[in-house]
Amino acid sequence: MSKNSSNKILISIIVFLILLLIAGGGAVFWYITKASNNSESVQTSKQKTVNSADESLAEVGPLYPLTPITVNLRNQGEKDVYLKITLSLELSSKELSNELDSKNAVIRDEIIRILSSKTLLDIDSEVEKDKLCNDIKTSLNGMLTDGQVRNVYIVDFIIQ
Repeated sequence: MSKNSSNKILISIIVFLILLLIAGGGAVFWYITKASNNSESVQTSKQKTVNSADESLAEVGPLYPLTPITVNLRNQGEKDVYLKITLSLELSSKELSNELDSKNAVIRDEIIRILSSKTLLDIDSEVEKDKLCNDIKTSLNGMLTDGQVRNVYIVDFIIQ
């Protein structure tokens, strides 16, 4: 092999390595730029979610916390299943809390009757919990004269 041919091969290899480094650097730059844009997009999305949560929290009416209720769920098997639940009622107005205070025993009785009629399967999913809260809200609203219960929130939920 001639010296001239050897130099051409060496130059070709060097040019190839330089092009490879440039392409690799471009790919790294593109990846970093894309990752940065995705991160900004995720942060913007998170900020929108936080703002939506703040707005929906601002719209929540007065809350009326109930003391914890423990019931024995309707038995489907051999052993007893207990539910300890703490609820908070969202009210249509603050004035309704006076009526709830005066009817506290009746309200707790109604909630206990609703809960003790349920089995574990009746309350084990999010959909079932939503239905339970709606059942409680509907039942309580039938007893009230000074306003309405807008929502029922589960604050604590323990099954044993």
